[in-house]
Amino acid sequence: MDQVLSQEEIDALLKGLSEGDIETPPPEVVAETLMEAKTFDFLQFSKTKKDKLPALEFIYDRFSKSFRSALSLFVEKDVEVSTTPVQYVGYGDFIKTLPLPTNMNIVVTENLKGFFIVIFDAKLIFSVLETIFGSSSMSPARVEGREFTKIEFNVIRKLIDIVSLEMEKAWAPVYEITCKYSRSEINPNYITMVAPGEAVSLCEFTIELGDIRSWMKVCMPYGVLETIKPYLISTPSREDMEMREKWYAKLKERVCEVPLEVRAVLGKKRLSLQEFLKMMESNVIVVDRHVEDLIDIEVHNVPKFKGKMGIHKGNKAVKIEEILN
Repeated sequence: MDQVLSQEEIDALLKGLSEGDIETPPPEVVAETLMEAKTFDFLQFSKTKKDKLPALEFIYDRFSKSFRSALSLFVEKDVEVSTTPVQYVGYGDFIKTLPLPTNMNIVVTENLKGFFIVIFDAKLIFSVLETIFGSSSMSPARVEGREFTKIEFNVIRKLIDIVSLEMEKAWAPVYEITCKYSRSEINPNYITMVAPGEAVSLCEFTIELGDIRSWMKVCMPYGVLETIKPYLISTPSREDMEMREKWYAKLKERVCEVPLEVRAVLGKKRLSLQEFLKMMESNVIVVDRHVEDLIDIEVHNVPKFKGKMGIHKGNKAVKIEEILN
């Protein structure tokens, strides 16, 4: 049905309002229906309102599958791992939801020049501990607000090593990262690398081990992700990955065909022009190294290797003994 009023209907409506034929609510009723004005913090909104990064969902989906296999192998039991959509929240609001004490682990991503935080539910740690020590049945963990023992921290380090390795694999199709454990904290307030008002990406993984249901959360500052935002704004498809691998192979093949100038420098001697002009037949030039010393091997006049002179299949050759930085 057409809901647009005709010009005649609009004129009749206005006439009825002006002449009182159509009743309107009194002003006090209208005032009660108005919403109360509230202060809006534009600065806080701009900090937490961030663009979604589709490739991050792709990464965490890959991670959940590989982490499930790795954790099942570690505890020698079937483990179910599921993930929730990535959220972008303020770090201060996030840490308010965590119990105290909690287990927060900082993992540095060296080539990404950043870090992410892995938070384990205490029930997950206790469940894994019971399993690897041969318990036939798992009981719900009693979280008494105490700190973790040395044995429990050893289990945490094992879990972090698994997470780091599987996270590197999950990121590989999008961006190569290298993960390295830094430290653990039991109080979120001790982690001052992230400001409370800073936005972070948060992904929660639900982990079912036997009858115990627990969780793991991965928190990453949005500022770190912004440095590689072009890689994260689109989800890589299988075709993209295959094309990228073909390009890498082709580029590697072409790079290997680039001719290089390589020379072995037996020794060097600095002479003045006057000394050079005085040189005659049978003069001996003493160079800067002994006959047994390693010689420099230069690539385009840049020292890259050190080696020894010798003979290979009847030809003069140089054997590389050391690679220079």
